[in-house]
Amino acid sequence: MPAVLVERAQNPAHGDYSVTLPLKLARTLHRPPMAIATELSTAMALAPSLGRVALAAPGFINITLEPAWLQAQLAPIAEAGERWGRSDVGQRTRVQVEFVSSNPTGPMLFSHARGAVVGDVVARVLDAAGFRVQREYYINDKGRQVRLFGESIAARLQDLPVPEGGYSGSYIDEIAREAATKGLTAEPTALAEFGMTWVQQRITADLSRLSVRHDNFFSESSLYTGWDQDTMRKLRDLGRIEEKDGAIWFKTDGEKNEVLIKRDGYPTYFWSDILYHRDKFLKRGFDRVVDVWGADHQGQVGRVKEALTVLGIDPARLSVLLVQLVSVKRGEETVRMSRRAGVGISLKEMLDEVGPDAVRYFFLLRSADAQMEFDVELARRQSSENPVYYAQYAHARLANVLKLGGEVVGPIALERLSSQWELDLMRVMLRWPDVVRESAEAFEPHRLAFFTDELAAAIHRFYKNCRVVTDDAPLTAARLLLSRAARVTIANALGLMGVSAPDRM
Repeated sequence: MPAVLVERAQNPAHGDYSVTLPLKLARTLHRPPMAIATELSTAMALAPSLGRVALAAPGFINITLEPAWLQAQLAPIAEAGERWGRSDVGQRTRVQVEFVSSNPTGPMLFSHARGAVVGDVVARVLDAAGFRVQREYYINDKGRQVRLFGESIAARLQDLPVPEGGYSGSYIDEIAREAATKGLTAEPTALAEFGMTWVQQRITADLSRLSVRHDNFFSESSLYTGWDQDTMRKLRDLGRIEEKDGAIWFKTDGEKNEVLIKRDGYPTYFWSDILYHRDKFLKRGFDRVVDVWGADHQGQVGRVKEALTVLGIDPARLSVLLVQLVSVKRGEETVRMSRRAGVGISLKEMLDEVGPDAVRYFFLLRSADAQMEFDVELARRQSSENPVYYAQYAHARLANVLKLGGEVVGPIALERLSSQWELDLMRVMLRWPDVVRESAEAFEPHRLAFFTDELAAAIHRFYKNCRVVTDDAPLTAARLLLSRAARVTIANALGLMGVSAPDRM
């Protein structure tokens, strides 16, 4: 049997939902799709109060929800409040979301903050879908880049040139000056430790302004206190280790082996990834792990999953979201980013300029794996052209209407909520639980922004065409209930995106 999919109809004229199962069964059953559709539609026994069924060539079953059923959902939505859209589909499954994990060797660039928002919203959505979520930041505090970071600070302290491949920029000057006031000498290891703490404090402060939080900060160096030796023994016993050219290699199933420990004794990122993920699954016992990585790490996904397989861990338990970087557009100028060279726009600068709501909303307007350009002028514009302003204004309009309407007393004429704009708004609202569930299952937070755009447009059309507070008390009461349910829905949608829902604009 093929999967039975009940999908939203592409054309509203065809109803709310469509079932294509008759088309899929036709070849197997050797019967015409319309004959199968007729039999299935009879067997569905859809309650008349819920909706009506219609058949369409060449074999579609279309379902249209009854207005009375739509109207009856408003009170439960309004009463559910913040619970509206939440579910237990995750059944308390333990999931770790590891995101940001920016090297503590320089301020967080704005372009890298996209992964922070994506990871944070994935965690929020999983929590809303009933998963037990841990948010983790992996601190890369070991390896060659840390040594270069310490040497760069030491060079600045001694007024020497930056070492090849080292770090420059005004923040190195700040770290060096502060290190001098603390009485630190030009010893690279101690300076690297001091500098990483200095940088991490500022990254954490910027993330807090962006409403991004982590439950745990995991140090890479903690993997090299015995866990690395245990894992190396395990791989040796499995026949997966080879020593060649002064380095230690992982023997893959393919033609190309991978270096674990380089000739200079430094571990590769791949080796740390193996240790880290084995720790996640075996030591800490997460059922699922979601990693949010930059798109430039795409080549690492397959080899990490192969290593997990070798170690007896089902690679399907690991999902990796690849996030494309962001270019920033100011008028006609596009700004490039480089942490090592100390150029580009920091997250702090952009938060100061456009605010956290615009940053978060804009990052969710595209799928994470699609490149995007952040238009600063558009993000600052207070008009319907700005998506975040448009959505927040929809919430503010409803808040104002509800304040004007006051408490509802007397009869409520729900059956009179029959205009195109009222019914369309109800239909959009009722999709919210599906949007949350689908976003959680697919790890696709951009679905929230797509839905919020559509919901905001439906709210604005309703507001423009349907006067809420009138002399007609039963109709006013019904439209106030619709406004309350719509306000709950858009507030929850903005809340899951980490965007504020203001009562006035």
